[in-house]
Amino acid sequence: MATIRTPEQTRRRGVLAATVGTIVEYYDLTVYAYLAVVVSPLFFPGDDPTASLLASLAVFASAYLMRPIGGIFFGRLGDRHGRKRALLFSVLLMGVGSALMAFLPTYENAGVLAPILLVIARLVQGFSAGGELGGALTYVYETVGEKRKGLGASFVALGSNSGFALAAIAVAITSTLTTDAQMTSWGWRIPFLLGIPLVLFCLWTRTRIEDTPQFVHAAAENEVAKAPLTELLRTHPKQVLQVFGLGVAQNATGYMVLTYIGIHLVREAGFSQSSVTWTAAGVIVLVAASMPLAGLLVDRFGSVRVLASGLLASALLAYPAMSMMSGHGLFVAAIAFMFFAVGTPLIQTATAPLFPSLFDSRVRLTGVALGFNIATIATGGTAAYIATWLIDRTGSSVSPAYFVIGSAVIGMITLATIRQKTYGGLRTGSRAADVLPSTNALDDDVSVRRR
Repeated sequence: MATIRTPEQTRRRGVLAATVGTIVEYYDLTVYAYLAVVVSPLFFPGDDPTASLLASLAVFASAYLMRPIGGIFFGRLGDRHGRKRALLFSVLLMGVGSALMAFLPTYENAGVLAPILLVIARLVQGFSAGGELGGALTYVYETVGEKRKGLGASFVALGSNSGFALAAIAVAITSTLTTDAQMTSWGWRIPFLLGIPLVLFCLWTRTRIEDTPQFVHAAAENEVAKAPLTELLRTHPKQVLQVFGLGVAQNATGYMVLTYIGIHLVREAGFSQSSVTWTAAGVIVLVAASMPLAGLLVDRFGSVRVLASGLLASALLAYPAMSMMSGHGLFVAAIAFMFFAVGTPLIQTATAPLFPSLFDSRVRLTGVALGFNIATIATGGTAAYIATWLIDRTGSSVSPAYFVIGSAVIGMITLATIRQKTYGGLRTGSRAADVLPSTNALDDDVSVRRR
């Protein structure tokens, strides 16, 4: 006899499946970043450690070049054949990329083939990641109730940051239990191997969910978009640009916290890799734990107000926080790190329901994935590279703060277009976003036909 689940159980299971997937995605993508200092000489040997690190960070960024392509592919898959299918395939491909990373030969063993294989593995990871966040946000947005879209979406943001935290913890534990020689020889492979069981668990959770009511209705009425990308660019070009502008700010502020500051504390402040990794893990855990609270704020005050607060906090705190990271001891550096990260949960949680609210269900996954992934190329995967390059060029250890400030300003300008011009303010956040442009699948279908 089949088990009959209540709507609330179905929603919780869907949110869990989406959250676990984002944990896997960001764990697999960022383990490499936390190992950059260790891995760079293994694949890019040379006399200049800065050049070696920049080459390694460029490979980290290369994965993000594939994200828009992956976003288009998985957007089409999800908008035409169902959100569930896109979520399953994206995490399966991510597992393949993680396995490739774990068994890569080094430059000493394979010569120039080693960095080539490294790039290929990262491109596979980037392609699969291109559909993950957009798919998860779309699935949760279409699954949770009207009054809890902020809280529901906050768990997707919680998942992404938990992936970063788990990556930092895995690297910290591995580096603590191994000597420097062991870490260089084989220890760096362990965090990549640990990602494989995470993928298997995620696959299990996603096989047990149902597709969203909006997509099921659209499929039953034969209202599924035949060419989602073409329809998206014809009907929602402004919304794609808005997701891009907000995504620039979200990625710059988020990836500086999640991938660069740890490198900064080792290279510029002179702290040990092990202590910095544990510090980064602690800060990221605090950021992740605050996501549900930020989600409640979104449901209470609206996406626009919460997002504006987060952008303002990031812009104002970036410079003084970075100024305190060197020369004052690890405890002060950790406090400065936490202040630097204050805006991150507000920004990520506020955009989580806002992005999918800008699109009709026919092109929602494609729209979120395309706009956000292009922004991720610009300021996400490149954040650590840009920050390292700025210091190398200017000689100032606080120069990366200007990158954060400039990106936050872009976000605030973009947010002003949504508040003032597009949808009349979104004053009540996710609930207002629900009805603009639509409240349910029927409204989505009607709005598209009217075009």
